[in-house]
Amino acid sequence: MRLAQLQQITTATTLIQRKMRISIVASITNINAKTLRALYRDIHQQGPVAGLLPSSGGILSSKAKQATASIFAALYFRVSKSNILDQINLEALISSHDLYLEICSNQAIFNLKIEPINITQAWIIVRDICIGAAYFRSCQSCQIRYLLSNDTHIPPTCPICALKKRPC
Repeated sequence: MRLAQLQQITTATTLIQRKMRISIVASITNINAKTLRALYRDIHQQGPVAGLLPSSGGILSSKAKQATASIFAALYFRVSKSNILDQINLEALISSHDLYLEICSNQAIFNLKIEPINITQAWIIVRDICIGAAYFRSCQSCQIRYLLSNDTHIPPTCPICALKKRPC
């Protein structure tokens, strides 16, 4: 086995352990989907989720979800050392998502009653930032940068101010 193949398998295993969607893992690693589905079953003792990938607009479908996605995206920007607008930094994606989940698990810091974004949603957010379909805006009131998407149906206002019920 060549070193490049071993690295692809290691990357695929790392992503599948985090339950990333098979179609994304296949595009990242160039390993065929059938092999990845079998690996997923070996790791999780069940088949992978099928269906369409979510859109960033769907991920940012409420102010609480927008706030949590903004936290993840801010962590990704901080962790990434490369030009994040050119391509997805996979190492930074994994590290920032792990850090995000750690923050989410601490209820004293992060007390929004929603499911944290998963690794697939994190990848979609980063992908959409890279292609310009998602972007940051700064709040004039609280000075926090928050994430917006071109295809969301929520008002383009600060999610933190909205959750605290104060005007932006």
